[in-house]
Amino acid sequence: MHFRNYIRSMEISAKSFIANPEECPYLHNKTKTYRYSVLYNLSPEEHNTLLAQGWRHFGYTFFQPACYSCMLCIPVRIKTFDFKPTKSQRRTLRKNVNTRACINELTLTRKIYSIYEDHSISRFKELPSLQFLLSNVLDVCSNTYQIEYYCRSQLFAVDYIDETHEALSSIYCIYHSDFAYLSPGIYSILYAIELAHQKGLPYLYLGYYVPGCNVMEYKISFHPYQWFNWEKQQWCDEPVTL
Repeated sequence: MHFRNYIRSMEISAKSFIANPEECPYLHNKTKTYRYSVLYNLSPEEHNTLLAQGWRHFGYTFFQPACYSCMLCIPVRIKTFDFKPTKSQRRTLRKNVNTRACINELTLTRKIYSIYEDHSISRFKELPSLQFLLSNVLDVCSNTYQIEYYCRSQLFAVDYIDETHEALSSIYCIYHSDFAYLSPGIYSILYAIELAHQKGLPYLYLGYYVPGCNVMEYKISFHPYQWFNWEKQQWCDEPVTL
């Protein structure tokens, strides 16, 4: 780690705080606790250091697990140079042969918000929140952009991506349920892997994988991947061993 980034990470730890425990949304009868830090105007190198230490962010708010009895939120990253799609992933690529991707600066349109509304209700059974989208996705603390996906000229999905000097990191992906048959969540990851490869970036970060949480299983279906060992504070090659 570069010395300047090491000092910066020490400053972040000193200025962070640990929130009170809440009910865990991933595992039954568990609580969750996060360490938070609010950060602005990060350089790509600083952001990359945080990703490599297991931090994630929504907007300016960075967080990492700080649970006392459970460290099962495991950061996962894909090794893009060595990636080989599975048979199922190749089928997804074929289904999207006519899908067009377009990289744009962050913007919010009526169409994008309608996709977010449908995604919140159909996938998470949650009421959409304009404030969530504005403060958690569209507030920029680093190099962030959006990848828009079109089928026959119709926008149906948007993936929000961070880029550092070493990696891409997926923040949040939304898609309309009418296009679920295209597996847009999986396809957006496949596209981001290829994009990272083209840019010469060795990693794509997918956030936290939680063993025992079925909705998180897809994150370890892209091979080869690495996982962050909280106890050893280092990245390890697959599979996850606890």
